[in-house]
Amino acid sequence: MQSLKLIDGDIQFENGELLLVDGTEEVAQCCAITLGTRTGEWFLNPEIGIDFDLFLGKDFHEEAARDELTRALLTDERIESVENATFEINRQARTMNVSFVAIGVDGETVQGEGVSIGVG
Repeated sequence: MQSLKLIDGDIQFENGELLLVDGTEEVAQCCAITLGTRTGEWFLNPEIGIDFDLFLGKDFHEEAARDELTRALLTDERIESVENATFEINRQARTMNVSFVAIGVDGETVQGEGVSIGVG
């Protein structure tokens, strides 16, 4: 599958042409979009996304956040398992950067680095 290439939510162009992503890069981009979406936010699929409160509350529980991240990533039928996840918290900005390593159903390694989770 191919998708438009996004950086910080913006469609990317080069020399006036739309850039596309495919393969594991496209799967990683879809996973990042899922992690940046609050559950219930997208009316066409209210199951997609994560519960931001588990990631940004005062009492951060890494195990609960890891479980939620895994649940969300596994909603993509192309993800077989989540092997690793790390969390970098910025309490002052009320944001978190998440990095993950997942295995696709095709056996490919899918990596997401510095995926931002936060409130505006």
